[in-house]
Amino acid sequence: MVEVPSDIMVKMERYCAYQERCEADVRKKMTGLTISSAQREEILRRLKDQSFVDDARFAALFVRGKMRENQWGRLKIRQGLYAKGVVPAIIDQAIAGIDPDEYTAMLAATVDKWKRLNQADADDRAKLIRALLTKGFEMGEIMDFLNA
Repeated sequence: MVEVPSDIMVKMERYCAYQERCEADVRKKMTGLTISSAQREEILRRLKDQSFVDDARFAALFVRGKMRENQWGRLKIRQGLYAKGVVPAIIDQAIAGIDPDEYTAMLAATVDKWKRLNQADADDRAKLIRALLTKGFEMGEIMDFLNA
């Protein structure tokens, strides 16, 4: 068992307790610390054992937050989690947890907001579709929604 300085362990626990973090965030934070790679791995193991770090929990909260606060579609959420270094299986599980009714309502609200903010272009379907694609919605679901 590798000896870990208690002040660094407390610092990392506080870092993880402040906001939900993924494993990659914790690894990135530890690169600035003057500790060995074995100590880094031991800290990460302890943080996981004490439930300070859980990629599945992080992914679920990331999906919920980006969908509700930023109105991101599935594709952009998936890319965001991938960029955070989350394992694809966990990403798939988190994306599968999206409530279809809530997702459709969010898509409708996003369309309404775009039309309100872009009144001059409100009838320009191509611009609306591009805006929705940029938000991470899939072309098929955009077309299904607009044609309904």
